[in-house]
Amino acid sequence: MDRANSFEQWLRARNYGDRTIEGHIRNVSYFMKWVEVEGYYEIENVSYNDLLLYVQYEQGRGMDTSTINLRLGSITRYYDYVYESCEVTPANGNPARSLRVRGKVQTVTRQPLRYEELEVLYEGYRSLRVEVPERLRKSAERAHNRNVVVLGLMIWQGLHSGELDRLETGDIKLSEGKIRIPATGRSNERELRLEAKQILVLHGYLYGGLRDKLNPATEKLFPGRALDTVQHLLKELRGINPQIQNASHIRASVLLHWLRQYNKRQVQYMAGHRYIDSTEKYAVQELDGLAKGLTRYHPFG
Repeated sequence: MDRANSFEQWLRARNYGDRTIEGHIRNVSYFMKWVEVEGYYEIENVSYNDLLLYVQYEQGRGMDTSTINLRLGSITRYYDYVYESCEVTPANGNPARSLRVRGKVQTVTRQPLRYEELEVLYEGYRSLRVEVPERLRKSAERAHNRNVVVLGLMIWQGLHSGELDRLETGDIKLSEGKIRIPATGRSNERELRLEAKQILVLHGYLYGGLRDKLNPATEKLFPGRALDTVQHLLKELRGINPQIQNASHIRASVLLHWLRQYNKRQVQYMAGHRYIDSTEKYAVQELDGLAKGLTRYHPFG
């Protein structure tokens, strides 16, 4: 099997989606063409300083900063694959990991919610009255109570819809006060603590017959498509707080709150980020001055 196919299998084994895999392979192919033209022959011979030359090459061709950084992200994954498959540990680590081009820094989310606002949002939604015709009241109340569980997982565990969709009943460990979150194409598996106020709600959902009445066909914690559930939930949440933008707005607000309490490696684990670079974006927004965050990257203009 050639390296391109082997790299694809390596990415699939880590639950990357088809479009993401296609993007990584395409970006690496551009880099490999440059490596061949420059006469390096083997990618293992390319150093950090050589990568700087590649960045300058792409800048000289007029490539924008965001595209260059996407290329560097793919190259980072490729080096991880090469070193792992060849069982080689480079002396100075992955040469592409710490290289990103300085440019316009975009905030992860605008107007993030404070933790107090997230708590108010949860309590406001939990106490929301379901206004529907009497014949629909029972089914609407079941859906509402399920959504309370979903909202709690979004606020206290920072889950996105892909993770919500993969949860099964066995992932909830009420006796231990914990939840196991399966890996997805975007995130790693992890185990997080449940908040006390979640446990009673989850117990009622799992053992009070609520989930059974939603007609589950599998062991999925939430029958149906979690994305549809979240989209409907967001419409109701905007009635409580019009600032709510989308599910990413809530998740980003949670992660920014975590960064005020824990170090980046802890937040990386809690968020399920595969690489610290993903957590770094949130950390940069948390800094008082963006200039301080820019010093973490190579000073290309």
